[in-house]
Amino acid sequence: MKRTFTFLMMLFVGVSMFLNSATISEEKQEMETIVKTLNSHKIKHFLFTNSQGNQFLVIPKFGGRILSVSVDGENLFWTHPDILKGQGGQRSWISPEGGAKGFIFRPDWKGTRDFSMLDPGQYKVILHKENERLVLSNTFKTTSNDGQENYDLTLTREFRPSEDLLKPLPPFKDLDYQYLGIDFVHKLKNNSKKFLDRILGLWCLIQIPPQGTMIVPVNRVEKAAWRGNYFEPTPEDFVKANPDSFSFFIHGSQRYKVGLRPESTQGAISYLAKTKNGDYSLVFMEFPVMPEARYVDKPKGEQKTNGDAIQIYSHLEEGPLAFGELECHSWGLELGAGEEAAFPIKIGVYKGTLEVLKEIGKTLVCPQFDKAHFFK
Repeated sequence: MKRTFTFLMMLFVGVSMFLNSATISEEKQEMETIVKTLNSHKIKHFLFTNSQGNQFLVIPKFGGRILSVSVDGENLFWTHPDILKGQGGQRSWISPEGGAKGFIFRPDWKGTRDFSMLDPGQYKVILHKENERLVLSNTFKTTSNDGQENYDLTLTREFRPSEDLLKPLPPFKDLDYQYLGIDFVHKLKNNSKKFLDRILGLWCLIQIPPQGTMIVPVNRVEKAAWRGNYFEPTPEDFVKANPDSFSFFIHGSQRYKVGLRPESTQGAISYLAKTKNGDYSLVFMEFPVMPEARYVDKPKGEQKTNGDAIQIYSHLEEGPLAFGELECHSWGLELGAGEEAAFPIKIGVYKGTLEVLKEIGKTLVCPQFDKAHFFK
């Protein structure tokens, strides 16, 4: 009898723990919940708020990333359901991840090497001016996969809230929408005495909830503008050609990755998705592109080709762990001894009706944004 009682109690506890974890994992993490969790664990964080009350949250301990944003009360970035994992949001890194000069993936591309120092590496606070500016820094040493480069590097991440430059313009003055802007600058410094000749670059990505449309303006709408051979093939019906852009569907639970070549891109990428209350959100990144430059991040099977300026990713897990990514890359940087190079990125997050966001997209993304295919 005692044995039966013990078994039933263990079964009850196990089922309760499973149901509780399932309930937690299904919740979308909003800013208030995230901040409460961070406070309860005494994790240092920085919250920026604009004139509309919209916010973004930066956490030095979690790779110095923007873990979440709150626009009209909703987190429009994907954040891992377990806040303490420190995953999701906007993050940046060094490219390439693999290959001869990379140092994240192992030489055989199976597993990772020096991961913890970068993501979620602990960043130090260099400067903080409340609600105006935050500068974080991380210094580390490592070697390239081919053993020929001894890297001594410093990564710096700088954040500033930015004003909405569209609202004062006549076409947008009377439009009803919410806005959050972030000026982000990612810097890489070579602390060694050896010249690094275009073998490393910088990249920035934003993780977003799936089932939306990535819209990327291109110089010429042709298949040669992009390639989809990073992982499994991109389904043909997940890509649509528009008058001046491509639309890519972010499934979120089916893995594929698309790269867009530097000579084809226009330095912009956007993601349009439906929000929980029936409105739409538009996540936008603008960044410099050098069409003729050497880009260093490329598919595993095409290491002799030039890399891509933009990458789009759909993850493979289901439920609350499903996400997509919009990602931009710098060119290979020329870094002499003690030199530093920067990769500036403008981030804009908008929320409103579909018609309003189409008007915004026509100015920000591409002139025929309203004629782009939107996956439903």
